[in-house]
Amino acid sequence: MTLALSMASAIWPNPSRAAPDPATTTKPNAQTLVAGLKRAAPARTRFSEVRFSGLLDRPLIVHGELEYNGPGKLSRIVDTPYQEHMTIENGEASVQRGDHPVRKFPLSQAPELEGFLRGFAALLGGDAEALQRDFAIAASGGDSAWHLKLTPRDERLARRVTALEVDGAGTSARCFRTIETDGDVNVLLVESLADAKLPTRPTPPMIDALCRGVPAR
Repeated sequence: MTLALSMASAIWPNPSRAAPDPATTTKPNAQTLVAGLKRAAPARTRFSEVRFSGLLDRPLIVHGELEYNGPGKLSRIVDTPYQEHMTIENGEASVQRGDHPVRKFPLSQAPELEGFLRGFAALLGGDAEALQRDFAIAASGGDSAWHLKLTPRDERLARRVTALEVDGAGTSARCFRTIETDGDVNVLLVESLADAKLPTRPTPPMIDALCRGVPAR
């Protein structure tokens, strides 16, 4: 899902990592949060991605760059631990890993990827109306640490994806999480968390704490 690190602060400004102070936070409004996340395309950032799957002996961690080029257009380059380039445009995904031939497939064959693109594009477009057409939205937390939960309205998507969740602070997102119905969870860490030092076997609670800005103990 390509990204120049020099542009990262223009996409997701550095969020505060301090734990929220309940006495100084204000209950977030979903529409206000979404409006604040609007970014002008192209928007680029480094990322780290952690995938928890029942099919894996340990979580899969990859690193790379992500570029949002407007509604329906996304580019993702993985540089570690393997090389892969994915582009999404006009309802189609194109993937090349290493020197292997390019594979193309319609997003309709990958509902979880299509759902992430819909939510991601609406969030970075600051389009709460579009987001509400595809998802039921619930906001919690406060200004210094908020959480958005997006539940799919589309039955086809809901059969594969339980929810998309976003954690952030102010007008900055820290993590995008895709929770699949089979229990698999994919977490995209961006901006200040993109190069966070992760153990070889991170746990879901550890990643959740990192995304919510809870200081390590």
